[in-house]
Amino acid sequence: MPPQPEVIETERLILRPFRAEDVDQFLAVWGDPEVIWWGQVPADHEAAARGLTSLVDRIGAMPAGMGWWWLDLATTGETVGDVNIQPAPDPPGGIEIGWHLARVHWGKGYATEGAAAMIQRAWAIGLDEVIATIVPMNLRSVRVAERLGMQRRGPTVPRGNLAHGVWVIGRP
Repeated sequence: MPPQPEVIETERLILRPFRAEDVDQFLAVWGDPEVIWWGQVPADHEAAARGLTSLVDRIGAMPAGMGWWWLDLATTGETVGDVNIQPAPDPPGGIEIGWHLARVHWGKGYATEGAAAMIQRAWAIGLDEVIATIVPMNLRSVRVAERLGMQRRGPTVPRGNLAHGVWVIGRP
């Protein structure tokens, strides 16, 4: 599989890999309890640094071509969120896509644009299917999945303490 590229460019975004020094970006996105409403948010800069370092270490152990990318605006360089493609814990053997956007950037299409680039990345590294696991009441993420052409499949799967619907897109 091809290595993770340094950057991926879309019409409005520059996607760049997570680095351990991106603590301010991590805290801005992952430190908002309305963005990460399903889990523990970092309480301060130190907690964000620990969480990001752990995530970067985990990314380093992923199969080639997978990882997490920041979504930076091409015009200003401002980080608006992140997208990822990684092995899925549930259902087993799947490859999942995910996205998180800073609240101030909700509703601007950045999640769809970044996730579409990740789906193209999945096809480029030879994957035949990508899933997204989404809590059914997370209507914003459900709409992103629908705009990406993903379809709901099967029963919910447990993730943490919440049931998630499984959304799927296959290679065209």
